Amino acid sequence: MYELLILGTLMSRNMTGYKLRQVVESSLVPRREISNGVMYPLLAKLEDHGYIEFLADETDPRNKKVAQITSAGKERFLALMAEPIAPDAKRESMFRFKFRGMPAVDLAHQNAILNDYETQTRADLKTYEGVLTHLQKVLKEPSTNKPYVQWTIRNLELSIALCHTKLDWINDSRNVLNQKAEAQNG
Repeated sequence: MYELLILGTLMSRNMTGYKLRQVVESSLVPRREISNGVMYPLLAKLEDHGYIEFLADETDPRNKKVAQITSAGKERFLALMAEPIAPDAKRESMFRFKFRGMPAVDLAHQNAILNDYETQTRADLKTYEGVLTHLQKVLKEPSTNKPYVQWTIRNLELSIALCHTKLDWINDSRNVLNQKAEAQNG
């Protein structure tokens, strides 16, 4: 999962392992810390596969090493960007990783990623709305634990609001892509 984000980040500029770890941590949904014990073996694996290489940063007095993506790494990144995202617990993070890598792929591919995100978001929304409708009926039953059901409904309302926000963001992103396409063609 982190391979996509690391390679995508290195498409824009070289970075130290420390900085890459910060990027990974800030991109995860929900945000969480990544230990050096996870990060550095992953960087070593990417280096072993020839996707990245480490260079001495000659501008740094401590001669830190920075990771740089290789041509094989760029090919791997583009292949990962083309892979579908599984509808599992890592889905939101994977989409966020792809969004960060959007500048490296063409407009058609960017639109395809947005379409996939929209499809999965609409499926979530439909599920949440169905459960909400059911719970609103349950709430009317005399034997219902009302506070529990009310808070479950509030939680669903939050999930529904997040889905609507995501759909608005998708539409805004499409508008940006359309403007970019018009500028390139006109």
